Amino acid sequence: MHMVKETACLSVEDRAAVDEELAADSGTFNGVGTRAVIAAVHAAAIRRDPRSVAQRASHATSERRVSLRPAPECMTYLSALLPVHEGVAVLAALTRNADTLHAAGVPRSRDQIKADTLVESITGTPGGITGIELHLVMTDRTLLQGDSEPARIPGYGIIRADFARNLLTQGQEDQVRVQPAAPDSAKSLKELKTWVRRLYTAPSTGDLVAMDSRRRLLPAPLRRFIQIRDDTCRTPYCDAPIRHHDHIIPWHNAGPTSLANGAGICEACNHTKELPGWKAKPRPGPRHTIEITTPTGHTYRSMAPPLPGTRLSGWGLGEAKL
Repeated sequence: MHMVKETACLSVEDRAAVDEELAADSGTFNGVGTRAVIAAVHAAAIRRDPRSVAQRASHATSERRVSLRPAPECMTYLSALLPVHEGVAVLAALTRNADTLHAAGVPRSRDQIKADTLVESITGTPGGITGIELHLVMTDRTLLQGDSEPARIPGYGIIRADFARNLLTQGQEDQVRVQPAAPDSAKSLKELKTWVRRLYTAPSTGDLVAMDSRRRLLPAPLRRFIQIRDDTCRTPYCDAPIRHHDHIIPWHNAGPTSLANGAGICEACNHTKELPGWKAKPRPGPRHTIEITTPTGHTYRSMAPPLPGTRLSGWGLGEAKL
């Protein structure tokens, strides 16, 4: 697998040459770990065709990114794909700082110090976040009655009820103010480390409260509302992140700018639905439901994912009619 991956940018002839070079001694990889195998194959590829390897490396640099994915116990994996010199430099700086603080008697482990330093370096706040609006979807029973119904943080997923309650009151011992919505003034912003927007779901259906607008473009509060309600692209079988907040019935076809006629979809699905033969319209349902008809005549129904407190009945996440 590593042979194929590291030589994929080479011609057939050069790949064969690398194979012959490394296979000349049958004991080349005896007792060698994966990293050493990759390094040997990579070095051989560079010797055969340095230009192709350099071009692949240049393309790889253009794909640098940072991503977040859920981890167990209300944790997350924050990953960064960086050029090698930048990644090594970041880790070296974190390690040096952790070694210094650990040697000075800080009781945290080196890994804990590195993680805390990373957060503090990015946010500019010791142990906290500044200027971030955190949406927390929960039932009133979870907040006020100690119910065990889980809550949800859009962009992460389901969290424990006790964790959600603690999130609303975290840091009060350190005079950290937590607000239910984003403040308007810059002065208020400076007073906050974290602000939490609490969104409540209806006891029976799990629906969020409706809102509408006469504007053509979905206003920012409505877009946030749709983002939280839909979580991922509403096209059936597509779990891509939401990139566009779209009118289900297009504006040019007299579609209203409302919560009922709005949907969160990915960029590819938004472009696709504008092609001839595609149709979409809101439909009645226990939760927000869209009926989508494809150019082949197949009809699919997409239902908004269940929010905390939803009583599941009828359709689940969606139903297809073929």
